[in-house]
Order: sequence, then C-alpha cells, then structure tokens
Amino acid sequence: MIVGMDARPALFGRTGFGRVVRETLRALHGRPDIDVRPYGAAWRRPRGDSELPGVAAPRIPARLQQLMGLVGFGVETLLGPLDVYHHTDLVFAPVARTPEVLTIYDLVFLADSRWHGPGFAERVLPRLRARAAAARRIVVPCTGVADDLVRHGLAEAARIVVAPLGADHVDATPLPDDAERVVRLLEACGVGALGEGPLVLLPGTREPRKNQRALLEVFLDVARGTEAVLLFAGPPGWGCEDLEARLRELQRPAERGTRPRVGVAGEIPEADLAALYRSADLVAYPSLAEGFGLPVAEAMACGKAVLTSRGTPMADFGAEAVVAVDPGDRQALAAGLRRLLREPDERRSRGAAGAAAIAPHTWAAHTDVLVDVYRSVVS
Repeated sequence: MIVGMDARPALFGRTGFGRVVRETLRALHGRPDIDVRPYGAAWRRPRGDSELPGVAAPRIPARLQQLMGLVGFGVETLLGPLDVYHHTDLVFAPVARTPEVLTIYDLVFLADSRWHGPGFAERVLPRLRARAAAARRIVVPCTGVADDLVRHGLAEAARIVVAPLGADHVDATPLPDDAERVVRLLEACGVGALGEGPLVLLPGTREPRKNQRALLEVFLDVARGTEAVLLFAGPPGWGCEDLEARLRELQRPAERGTRPRVGVAGEIPEADLAALYRSADLVAYPSLAEGFGLPVAEAMACGKAVLTSRGTPMADFGAEAVVAVDPGDRQALAAGLRRLLREPDERRSRGAAGAAAIAPHTWAAHTDVLVDVYRSVVS
C-alpha cells in the first residue's frame, strides 16, 4: 500500500504536530506493509535537524499550491500514484484524485478565541470543514476530540477513529551526561546547579491556553523560602505578553549576588529535553485544554510525577498516576504543587505508576491503528 503523508509539520517544528508527524513517519518507515511517501512542498526551508529522509520538498508556497491545484497539480504530482493521502496539518495540500485521511488533533481554537488570537477560527474553520467533509476517515487522539467533531458538525461518528499518541520516543534510561546537560542549562538560565532543591519542569510553547502564568505565580508563592527551581522549557509563542514581562522581571535579581529561582531555557535540543525529563523531580502541565497532552505522556514515560489538569485527556490517560486539579483554581494548583514538592515518596510512587500506565502508548500501536484506517479506505 502506498501512503502519502504531509510531513511539513515535522520539517518545521520539534514539538506538537511536528513531534507527532515525525514519530509517525519513523514508525511507518519500519513497516514492510506500507510504502510511505512524505510530502514537504513549502516555501519555508526545513529545519536543519528535521532528519526525515526521502521527503519531496520543493520550495512552493502554500497559496501557489492551491492555485496550481485548480489546473491539476496535486500531491500525486510530486509523490506519484498513491492509495491514500494523509493530511496532518491545518494547511492542506491539494489532492487530485487520491482517497484522503485527515488527522484533527483538537478543536480548542473554537473553545476560546483568546487562545489563538483574533480571526484564527474564522480563517481555519471553513477550510477544515471542507477537508473534513472530503476525508474518508478522520483520525483523532482521544474520544473528547471525536465528541467535539460531532458536536460541531464536522463529521459523523462513523468516520472518526481514535488513535492515541505514542510516548516511547523518550528514553527513560539515564545517560552518563544527563547531569552535565541539565547543569549547563540551569547555569545558562542563572538558576544554579542541580541538586540544591526540587526541579519543576514546565515544558511547552508559551501560549495562553497552557496556563503557565498561573503556575508561575503559584510556584513563587508555594516555593518561597525553598531551593526549588521552576524551569520553562519551550519557545515563546503568542498572546503571553504579561507572562513574558513577568519572566523578564524575574531574571533581574533584586540585589547583586541573588539568583532567581525561575529559569527560561527556551527551545532546546531533543537530547537536552530528554535529559530534563529524566532529571526533573516533577513536571507541571496545567493546560486549560488539550487534544492529547503529549508532554504529560513524555513525563510519565520517564517515570516522573505530574501535576496537570482535571477534565482533560491528560487526566484520563494519567488516571491515578497524576495529580489532576482544576487548572482555573489557583488554590487547587497550589495545593497540588505543594503536595508534590514536599512529598518525595509520593513523587516516586506516582512516577512509577505513570510509567506503567503509559507503557502501552507506543508509536507502533499508533501506526497499527493508522494502517487499519488506510486499509479500510482502500478496501
């Protein structure tokens, strides 16, 4: 079976859609029953570390691709004849004649316009609705997204397939240079060396939906007088001017010789992020809404205790292994963080439970579902 797949998210981003597409392609490339052909036509140049062989990636702007589609251009022009084409992003390549599968990670942009900025939903929803109508099958990471699709009239339940994401791309086995990597990151952020107090890792792009400002203020209160460190690990995003201003303020010590207990590592190499997951004492991810919540799964795979959000997919797959609180209730966030900071035995027990709970979530299992979807489309 010949499957075309939109590889562009993996060419331009390490996390989020990029991570999912990269790991999916890697898993599919290892299967003898699938010939996967990655599509990467875009105007942007791929990241130097994208590491995706065999990608058809001429420099063609997305808008030009759509115009060319009116005169017969499609993914088949670059990839050759296909049995299935799999869309993995919200910028859709033209498809001339191949049956289509579509992944929709979430519909959170419909929940609150402040999370993505003015006009985002108005721009995205019409093209998403059109592509969802054309797709033979729609893949989602959890039942909550499936329910959202039906509720918003984007698809009927019979075309929707749930395929939970994998988490086995992060190796939980400590490496000899983990401590060195983490110390270097912490010192670059000005927060001192590892081992002086609990390290709280806050991964992810900084954006309003992730609720990082609330977690920051809770940490500053709960950890006052301790040696605990909070480390942001992820690039700046959008709509968080107040958070960015607060972080800059915290990077300026009040007097010479003092150190902030909050660090901002920004976007970091995958090896450094993996070392942080393995070395952190706990991971905080209090997002207000998610389609899956991959950073929580990654933390669990590394055996780390996690503070996350009730009523989200993270609470569902985390079950009793995570501490799930109402992310809009700062007292609840504070209580959960205080509990994990003060109880190392609970951190260890929850970390062990989390590693066991997330173990079935592999990219091989994810692609098993995808291959069944492809077969159902061509049969």
